[in-house]
Amino acid sequence: MRVIPLFFSVAFVFLSFFVWGDQVIYRIGKGTLEKRSHDMILSLNGKPYERGVQHGMLLKELIQDNIAHFVDSSSLEKSDRLLSLQENLSFCLKHIPQKYIEEMKGLAYGADVPFEKILILNLFPEMFHCLGITVQGKATCDEDLYHVRVLDYRMGKGLEKSGVLMVVKPEKGKSFISYSYAGFIGVITGMNAEKIAIGEIGGEGYGYWDGIPMAFLLREVMENATTLSEAKHLLKHAKRTCEYYYVISDGNHKTSIGVYATASQIHFFKPGVSYSLMVPEAFPLNYKKDGYDDKCFLSSFSEISSKYEKRIYDSKGSLVALFFNPIDECLILKGWGHPERYPVVAQRLEKLFGHLDPLTLQEVIKDPVTNDSNLHNAIFRPSTLDFWVSQASCEGSPASLEAYEAYNLLELLQGSSASLNH
Repeated sequence: MRVIPLFFSVAFVFLSFFVWGDQVIYRIGKGTLEKRSHDMILSLNGKPYERGVQHGMLLKELIQDNIAHFVDSSSLEKSDRLLSLQENLSFCLKHIPQKYIEEMKGLAYGADVPFEKILILNLFPEMFHCLGITVQGKATCDEDLYHVRVLDYRMGKGLEKSGVLMVVKPEKGKSFISYSYAGFIGVITGMNAEKIAIGEIGGEGYGYWDGIPMAFLLREVMENATTLSEAKHLLKHAKRTCEYYYVISDGNHKTSIGVYATASQIHFFKPGVSYSLMVPEAFPLNYKKDGYDDKCFLSSFSEISSKYEKRIYDSKGSLVALFFNPIDECLILKGWGHPERYPVVAQRLEKLFGHLDPLTLQEVIKDPVTNDSNLHNAIFRPSTLDFWVSQASCEGSPASLEAYEAYNLLELLQGSSASLNH
């Protein structure tokens, strides 16, 4: 191996880089950054503050750029959401586990930015909107389980150039991968070494702060869950924020669950089971106070129906109810936004039933299931810890049209350990 050292001492943290095969790997302490053809791979090891410093120093310029675009931007200064977020930062802090606060403090130090801005940046995933799919058993070509996670959010706003595959080895907790962005420590797309994979779909109710922010909650699942039951327990008993939908898969038992969660309620459902979503906009304000049997009354309504879905609209044209009929052995979770995409996914899955695999699933989520806002996609095979990732290009091409890179979680963990020995 050819080694090219370059050392900088910053408060007892040393930066170096070396050539490993055809790849240049940068190292700070126990953390490394590897640049491959399509992806950056950031490996973080050690205590929370250590991992934060590694993250911050190795991705310093990209983190500062994300701060400029998503926190300091003049176009966001008067945003109601950003103003609300800034006003409630102290409220948010009390719900974030101390280990993540320490990691963000290390990140702020390493990236040379104020901690408050790192905190605001890490609360931005509260606004992501996406799609989740699992297919299993007779639906697939090999009767294995595959989990598809689609992220649709702000493609073309600069976030895509800071996409990074994070390989995280906490001092305490399960090792996991997270496809994320420079400066973010939470999880929105991930799989742990215990064969649990997860992805979220954003919902409504933004601005409810009395709970653990979504991305930190999912990180808790990644670091602690070894089964679906444990993941369900963590979500059920957490103090949650606004409305979210989750898809969680378990490679040990080759099955999955869908989750609907708000601050006040949580529901779990299995693949192949129908479900519905309803907005009680017409309920009286005193619902179930003075009238136990009050109903949602629509004087006039219209509907759009297909084999896979029914939508109910009120007289003003507002969507008030969704009814979903899934495919056997499949779970499709779309949430309230863009319901017209659900029947497209269902029809494609039914057409390919029995032949579904990572390649055919890549076709399933192409336009119109995803559009120009498609930031990244991941297809997990939790039973073998294999996964495939595509990222939107900086030139404006959505992730669904970009090439997928194949990875294996155990190989990434072993590669991280090997690089630290050189």
